[in-house]
Amino acid sequence: MTFKTVYANINTVWSSVLIEELWRLGVRHCCIAPGSRSAPLTFAVAAHDGITRHVHFDERGLGFFALGLAKATNEPVAIITTSGTAVANLFPAIIEARQSGVPLVVLTADRPPELIDCGANQAIDQLGIFGDYTGARLDLPTPDRKISLRWLLGSIDQSFSRSCALQLPLHINCMFREPLYPHQSDGENNNELSYFSEVESWLSSRSPYTEYMPLKSAQVPDESRWQRFADGKGIIVVGRVSNHSDTGQIIRLADRLGWPVITDVQSQLHGHPRATKYPDLMLASDSGLTLFKQADRILQFGGYLTSKRLDQFIARHSWVENWMVDPAARRVDAGQRQSLRIIGNIDDLCQQLVDLPLHKADSMAWKKRFDELSEKLHDYLETSAPELLNERWLGTYLAENLPDNAGVFLGNSLPIRMVEIFTSNQLPNVYSSRGASGIDGLIATASGCAVGAEQPLVLLIGDISFFHDLNSLQLARQAKYPLVIVMVNNDGGGIFYVTTKGCDEDQATVAKDYFVTPHGLTAKHASALFGVDYACPDSPEAFMSCFAQAMTTSGCTLIEVMTPSGQGAELISEAVSGVSEL
Repeated sequence: MTFKTVYANINTVWSSVLIEELWRLGVRHCCIAPGSRSAPLTFAVAAHDGITRHVHFDERGLGFFALGLAKATNEPVAIITTSGTAVANLFPAIIEARQSGVPLVVLTADRPPELIDCGANQAIDQLGIFGDYTGARLDLPTPDRKISLRWLLGSIDQSFSRSCALQLPLHINCMFREPLYPHQSDGENNNELSYFSEVESWLSSRSPYTEYMPLKSAQVPDESRWQRFADGKGIIVVGRVSNHSDTGQIIRLADRLGWPVITDVQSQLHGHPRATKYPDLMLASDSGLTLFKQADRILQFGGYLTSKRLDQFIARHSWVENWMVDPAARRVDAGQRQSLRIIGNIDDLCQQLVDLPLHKADSMAWKKRFDELSEKLHDYLETSAPELLNERWLGTYLAENLPDNAGVFLGNSLPIRMVEIFTSNQLPNVYSSRGASGIDGLIATASGCAVGAEQPLVLLIGDISFFHDLNSLQLARQAKYPLVIVMVNNDGGGIFYVTTKGCDEDQATVAKDYFVTPHGLTAKHASALFGVDYACPDSPEAFMSCFAQAMTTSGCTLIEVMTPSGQGAELISEAVSGVSEL
């Protein structure tokens, strides 16, 4: 592609240079919300052959869609919005991106300085609006031919190296004066050859103006420290790990150590034959907790654990050694127990540890005790398996019904916990939004994951999360692959029956009215409004039938599962009570 050097106005010049440089830095998708002030950016993206465009009318949903797209592609994704509250609507997605370590490039149009704080229409103070939730921010001045393109390109590259290159969001705020559209002249000579002359080498290349070399990969401890760490009863805990990681490296390391592998549902290893089944319920049993307490060292990969019991055990237990490995430098240590924090690529670090010499006594007896208790739990849960279509049934069997080529997005609150607690099937392709663990934007994020992954995807979501993001059905209905939304309708926030357990009668009434908030709604008419296929099965057999059909049908299907309010919390309590004496 030959880069143009003839433009009608300076806004179009800067916007075209900006978009071209982002493409050279690896941006391949751009999500656009309509707006006039952002027109220079939108036209620049529309003219670029290397960028795929996605359009949505709701900036909040658009931000989450971009988040899902970046999760699935493992690439930075750009977002374009106009000025004003359109910018503020992106904040929830940017918070989740920061907490989850997802690179987004947020391009926000802005009024020029003379229209700020003077009552001009659609003008707010956008500088630093996202606070510390971006890795870097670039506040561009109004485009001006007196400002060198060398400065513009170098500034883009430097801010990108401090944000997206570290898996963090980047905010670029663009102040535009009129004219805003590419056919409108600003009265200057539209032959920009002299303006571009100082970046001729950039024009003739396909590389960024300034290339930043990545930091050297992290180094593991020396042999003696590794040997001391391995000499003991240890556990390997696998928290949130990217779909793009080679989790087989973790398994090879576990085999080398002979330690049990405790997996979070986001780990891509949950249900793996080598992993300990039902770790959450194991910790709820007397014998399981006693066994866990015998561990004196822990090697953890990734953080943000779903199981509160596991998270609290790690935080409260006295460890001889507590090692944490994660690509991001952020602190993930709620109990302040970590003795070694290794920052770097999990695959590379596992390989380095596997290659280190290790003289270790046979520890299979230690792992065998976890396996035996895990099997005992499995036998108990099999005998008490649900026969009705409810939240526990979905948590137990949804993974079993997934086609091999499908991914699953687990919504927050009860849905992800039900799968975490009850499934023993392997979930090797899991998406979630557990950075901030909010219920907002889940339909949009899952839709972005489906587009980026280019494979069938199932979204398991609760009713409050579903209605909160209803606008994003417009994104879901555009899916080219099967996108199946399994919505559990328990008439309110079922998680609050878990969190408020033990309340007296008066407190329980307050909890229901002000926390659970029953709504009496169904999704049938919403699916019709957005042109989405709909089913409402009332038995496991009916669910499996319509689910199997939906997984082979292009586009979006909504399957609504109606369950009694509060039943999910009761099913968890029954399981915990049943395993407590094992």
